[in-house]
Amino acid sequence: MRDQTRGPATNPVAATTVCVIGAGYVGLTAAACLAELGHEVRCVESDPLRLAALTRGEIPIYEPGIEELVARHTGSGRLTFTADTAVAMDGVAVAMLCVGTPPRSDGEPDLRQLGRAATEVAACATTNVALVVKSTVPPGTCEALELFVGGQAREGVRVRVVSNPEFLREGRAVWDFFNPDRVVVGADDPNLGQLVADLYPSDWPLIECSRRSAELVKYASNTFLAVKISFANEVAALCEALGAETDKVLGGVGLDARIGQAFLAPGPGFGGSCLPKDLSGFIAVAESAGRPAEVARAAQRANDAAQVSVIAKVESALGSLPGRTVTVLGLAFKAGTDDTRFSPALALVRGLALRGARVRVHDPIATVSDPAVCQLDTPYDAAQGSDALIVATGWPEYHDLDPTKLRAVMVGHVIVDAVGVTAIEPLHDVGFDVYGVGRGLATSFAPVLWRPLEWMLDAGQPSTIAARER
Repeated sequence: MRDQTRGPATNPVAATTVCVIGAGYVGLTAAACLAELGHEVRCVESDPLRLAALTRGEIPIYEPGIEELVARHTGSGRLTFTADTAVAMDGVAVAMLCVGTPPRSDGEPDLRQLGRAATEVAACATTNVALVVKSTVPPGTCEALELFVGGQAREGVRVRVVSNPEFLREGRAVWDFFNPDRVVVGADDPNLGQLVADLYPSDWPLIECSRRSAELVKYASNTFLAVKISFANEVAALCEALGAETDKVLGGVGLDARIGQAFLAPGPGFGGSCLPKDLSGFIAVAESAGRPAEVARAAQRANDAAQVSVIAKVESALGSLPGRTVTVLGLAFKAGTDDTRFSPALALVRGLALRGARVRVHDPIATVSDPAVCQLDTPYDAAQGSDALIVATGWPEYHDLDPTKLRAVMVGHVIVDAVGVTAIEPLHDVGFDVYGVGRGLATSFAPVLWRPLEWMLDAGQPSTIAARER
């Protein structure tokens, strides 16, 4: 287990008792990993079905490493689950809020779950408590939350709020917890900040700052990643138009140490529970401060266009979509998780269905209940009788597809690999036309060549090429 989740040996922590509110992706990971560090963790989960599953030892999310950690520490007694906040908060001085802050229709975050959880914790606290906000929230939230719950605590109990945002990637959350790029603690009282910092090993990289700064670190980080992905898709589109090699261009860009390779691959756009929500939140926060956030808005527009362009490529290859059968491989927003929230793959499925296509799908782990989705057990079952196939999530299984078997079950010969995982030459060898993001469209080179030739002419010099064309 250590090889999968832990980095180099870290300094031990002074064990304390922590209450974690919420057993979703963030809360369950935080609870299990804090127990691994040596703390006693009481995790509160209000959903009775999820709580029942956890008490049976069943893990309601897919996250490598979590099952082993939960089993180990429920067995040792360092990790317990309950629906009773009062029991969990008895004598506890640190409570972590790991509840959802989903976007509203206007893009601003919905903080009602956070407010309810904070109020309940404050009312149940039996001693002074540090309310640690792990959820992603707009700057100013921690201060407002402290005012909001101040009157809820019993006499003699003080509730203070600290920002400690999470930076966990789904599918690598346990690894990320134990190998952090940074631990950010935002507190207006240095002693309170130290109380939270001491939950983690002292040799982990620590940023101590104000609450508003800590809150903005998370928003700004995810917004930058969204911008980087959108930029990669914009470069890929330009490569298609110019007949350049997308992988070579972006690979060359990413080798610059100032830029880096991560998040610089073209695809059907970004998704998941963080980037779309945090990008919208960043824009809303900027607007409220009188700043237009034009770069962030451009990234948002580019992401919407990335999904549309994949469907347009299938439509162009088939001639039309109504009545056609299209297979989509992948439902999760990325490989390594079962999370379909804001998934580009699911957006493609729905977009194809809206345009009249019959859609068949497969995913190794993720499932959805959606009338637009006909989900099959294997990629080949999903591809049976299809006119075209889209690879929408970068699962390794899709790299290892048998081209001959795939060609035998499909009616058509069109494959659009939106995430760049397939082996193209073997697919070409059995008669598939393979398209991708940044490659595969017919290119007219006349406009590309014409402008440089014009630029080479001296001012006022007549163009012999233009004369011949006339």
